[in-house]
Amino acid sequence: MHTTPPMPALELGPRRRKAAARVAALIAEVDPELNEMAADLTRLYRDSIPVYDQVDAGSIETNTRAVLRIVVGQLGEDDAAQAGFDELTTLARSWADQQIPLDLVAHSLQIGARRIFELIRRRAAAHGVPAAEIDEMQDLTWEWATASATAIHRVLRERAVTGAARRADFLRSLVDGTVAPAILRAEAREHRLDPAHRYRIACAAWNGTAAATDLLAALRARGSTTRLPVVDTVVDQHLVALLPRTPDTLPEGSLVAVGSAVPLGDAATSYREARRAFDLAMRHGRSGLVDLGSLGPLPLLGEAEDIARLLADKHLAPLRRHGGADEILGTVGTYLDCDQRIDDTAARLYLHRNTVRNRLTRFAELTGLDLGRTDDLIVAWWLLHRDPGAHPPSR
Repeated sequence: MHTTPPMPALELGPRRRKAAARVAALIAEVDPELNEMAADLTRLYRDSIPVYDQVDAGSIETNTRAVLRIVVGQLGEDDAAQAGFDELTTLARSWADQQIPLDLVAHSLQIGARRIFELIRRRAAAHGVPAAEIDEMQDLTWEWATASATAIHRVLRERAVTGAARRADFLRSLVDGTVAPAILRAEAREHRLDPAHRYRIACAAWNGTAAATDLLAALRARGSTTRLPVVDTVVDQHLVALLPRTPDTLPEGSLVAVGSAVPLGDAATSYREARRAFDLAMRHGRSGLVDLGSLGPLPLLGEAEDIARLLADKHLAPLRRHGGADEILGTVGTYLDCDQRIDDTAARLYLHRNTVRNRLTRFAELTGLDLGRTDDLIVAWWLLHRDPGAHPPSR
């Protein structure tokens, strides 16, 4: 349903009405020269405006002739403006359906108005019309051209809003896995997607800031191919994008998680992977382009929650009953992050290396976990990383 409000009619005071009457006397909608002008403009559009050369010449000439008729009708009758704008809006929607860029259409309308005024000026001069009145007719012509370009851009905005809503609905259904195969094929054509191509679903935070917009621009530029664009929307404050290829670089400090490369019909699987990787990366302060395979053992942290709770009760609960638990946990967490290098741990925490050793010893005494044993080391890493708040920074 189209909701674009009607265009305001051209304001025609007494002088402009006189100019409009002059136009009506000089040129009519059925003027044979308009047919020649339509053919000439069609050749000009197809030669100079991208995309037009891919559209049937007969369709362009028919549409161009219709526009010229609207121009003459509006310029010559002060009560025809609104009907003309409504007709032009209908034509603009038709052009949009033909994949003709409407910003180029608006430009072509100005070319058409210029050609029509050349005809009006030539005939006015032949009839001895005063120069001041010719100028009034020229002003009226350019008012129409400006108002008509505005009407075209209103349709362009209308299509952009409608297209964004439809794209969002489709992508939500796609990542939910609820799109029927027949609908998938039809929507894929609408959004320039290839059902046979293997896409990665990308997920990133979205808050509408300049940084988020820059990240989206980078994904669109570096995740598309010459044939396939990136198609994206926002779902639950997360940017979700279908990437025809994996981006090579991202803006510094940004985080984008991607799922496996899959056909469109399996997009829900890739999306689940991307969301899981994104949540883990956010939780653990990672950045860059990540997937589940690049996060090491982090994806394992969410497994076996019941066992994890038992182990936490056994090992961490006794530690928390003693004073200084946060300092000890913070030191152990940093020690593990530093690959068990005491000097690096001490430097990062601004501690003496003996203080680090003492806290590691105290950890082993209270938890029963000896970090020199592989099994205990794995359990300690798992317990501390499954909850990032379990090892606050230590000083």
